[in-house]
Amino acid sequence: MNSRRAKTEQAMTRSVPTELATRVNRQVLGHIEALSAHSDVADALTIALKPLGDVQPFCPNPQQYRYVVASTRGVIFALALGMDTTGFRLDERMKTRALASGGAPFPECGNEWVSFTLFRDDWPKIDLEFWARKAYLAARESERS
Repeated sequence: MNSRRAKTEQAMTRSVPTELATRVNRQVLGHIEALSAHSDVADALTIALKPLGDVQPFCPNPQQYRYVVASTRGVIFALALGMDTTGFRLDERMKTRALASGGAPFPECGNEWVSFTLFRDDWPKIDLEFWARKAYLAARESERS
């Protein structure tokens, strides 16, 4: 029975789309490949992405609460991880503002990444829509590699 369940779980796990398997995304994908995301974090990110245009969300296995990433033009610009973490790929100007606004460097994903901890009762609510939009715009303006 366990081997049947393992095979079913493997069948439900989707591979990273080829358009995301690029040099620009290599570090972030390497960091998150075995990580998960609580549904509350994934939902918060999904809601923040709704007003944006050309966004491709990806989760390798939603039933197993795996990580969630969002991309545009083949560049991953946002992610949801763990119980309370969102991350955004930002240009230098917005990264500086994010760090001054309670974000933390996220070097595991790359130098341009900042993470925010959600659902803290001792900190103002993170404006996910704002940071998602800024990361989306930075990704749209960057060159794919």
